Amino acid sequence: MASAWTGRLAGDLLDLLFPPRAEEGHLREHLPPFCARCCAPGFPLCPRCQENPPRFLWARASYRYSGAVKQAVLQLKYGKQIDRIPWLAELLEIGFRTYAANFAWDALIPVPLHPVRERSRGFNQAEEIARLLGMRQGIPVKKALLRVRPTPPQAALPSPERASNLVEAFRPQRNFDLVGKNLLLVDDVITTGSTARECAARLWELGAGTVCVLAVARS
Repeated sequence: MASAWTGRLAGDLLDLLFPPRAEEGHLREHLPPFCARCCAPGFPLCPRCQENPPRFLWARASYRYSGAVKQAVLQLKYGKQIDRIPWLAELLEIGFRTYAANFAWDALIPVPLHPVRERSRGFNQAEEIARLLGMRQGIPVKKALLRVRPTPPQAALPSPERASNLVEAFRPQRNFDLVGKNLLLVDDVITTGSTARECAARLWELGAGTVCVLAVARS
């Protein structure tokens, strides 16, 4: 009995000193039914996609933005725990194999951060997970979009303000011929989908062929 109690105490102390990794926690898959275009609640299409179809063919996410996934995203973005990147990239790749592996992609396009925010953070989390996915799948990563206007984080805004927050926030970079290309936009989290819509619209304006969106999680 004493040895069992001592073992539990030792385990509690180890958890306190070295908290369990996020990947050891609970994961909630993002499963259908959901909107066929943006994967928001609503089937076959959510009201927003019925009224205003996005320029992307579809958007998908591997998991719900909760539990261990949410913890890992926050640890990376705000705690600068870059050791979260490989695990989040693994979760992204699960979504890739589920939804995107049968497409012939010309490039992965990470959703950009404004340069000021990227310098402050030290990295763009979407670019980092896209780079690992690209290496594993043999797909080039192209920084085809530039965020030219700093904006408040989408999660901090009421839903009605999120779309207007992003107007003219992105500009295509002329370093990659987009005409007719099959492009997969990559992000860490899809919230309302406004960021994905705006990015896809900019790519479409320059002649992109198929544009789809893949994220680790959907809120």
